[in-house]
Amino acid sequence: MRTKTLLATAAMLAAGLASSMAQSNVYSLNVVGYVNTALTGGGKYTAVANPLNTATNTFASVLAGLPSGAEVLKWNTGLVDYDIYDKVGASWVPNGNATLAPGEGVLVFIGGADVTNTFVGEVLQGTLTVSFPAGLQMAGNTVPDSGPITSLQFTNVPSGSEFLQWNVTTQDFDIFDKVGASWVPSTPNLKVGESFFMSATSPFNWVRNFTVQ
Repeated sequence: MRTKTLLATAAMLAAGLASSMAQSNVYSLNVVGYVNTALTGGGKYTAVANPLNTATNTFASVLAGLPSGAEVLKWNTGLVDYDIYDKVGASWVPNGNATLAPGEGVLVFIGGADVTNTFVGEVLQGTLTVSFPAGLQMAGNTVPDSGPITSLQFTNVPSGSEFLQWNVTTQDFDIFDKVGASWVPSTPNLKVGESFFMSATSPFNWVRNFTVQ
């Protein structure tokens, strides 16, 4: 698999979206916004996460902008393999009920021209948790912010674990190793709506405390 992720974030439909975590009271509730995610075509995959919450978070709703012939690979931790979903006309095969909720990640294949998928939904707030088992799992940020993963409260990763992120230039994984309290060769930087793989040496939780001010 080789992929390129190009993500364009639209202006949120609420003033003052926090670009980093906040520890204070919630000043705004039920903040709704949208994020435009550019999917690279030409027979390539894009690593995608859903940064906004909807009523269902199904492929049929949050990936409605994908063209016929698109394919989505969703990691199945139990099988240690992908579940594959194909867009055929306006429908998903085998079904469109698979989820891409905040915190989940997928690989999206586009055979034709580049495509922009627009995520529309609510910005989650409060205490948000993504759980990682020991082993390999694909995941994404639960909210539409970006930056070094340590600034996104991704701080309690077990030593010896690996963070795998697609490289736009090489179209392959860059691998970041957790060595003690440090990341080698550097701290990964996560974009809005970008998914990643985590290979954890033991289970841990990524807990976000996020508010919109």
